[in-house]
Amino acid sequence: MTIPRIGTRAAVLVATATLFAGLGGTVAATSAAAAGTSAAGTCTFANPKTVKTAKVDSINIELRYSTSTRCAWGRIYSADPGDKVWVDRSSNKGKSWDGPLSMTTVKSGSDTHTASRYDGGYVMRACAWNDSTGHIKCTGWY
Repeated sequence: MTIPRIGTRAAVLVATATLFAGLGGTVAATSAAAAGTSAAGTCTFANPKTVKTAKVDSINIELRYSTSTRCAWGRIYSADPGDKVWVDRSSNKGKSWDGPLSMTTVKSGSDTHTASRYDGGYVMRACAWNDSTGHIKCTGWY
């Protein structure tokens, strides 16, 4: 029996999906209702502040937060096309979590951010995946 050869990107995506499953997170639906935006759809990037940071290799990761809308989002910079950022949320201080939510890929340039998500009743963190090395890192919970 011959096993077909798959491309490197496909293998990395399969490995990443397997890794996400092994991290204890639950892959959640990405619709606005299922992923936790505010009921009125008022999540914006207004009055942002960076509340947590981390690095994965040379990629800077930020968890950004809007005090006026109580919404959070992930941002990466110093990244390359193919690198990814997403947010996770937890209702029990990170013992278990839903994610990745709002996963976004750098398409061109060196930065991108996720959609903003309402955080009422949750703690959140931002995570990034380096496409070149396969390394993943997350900020602390906020």
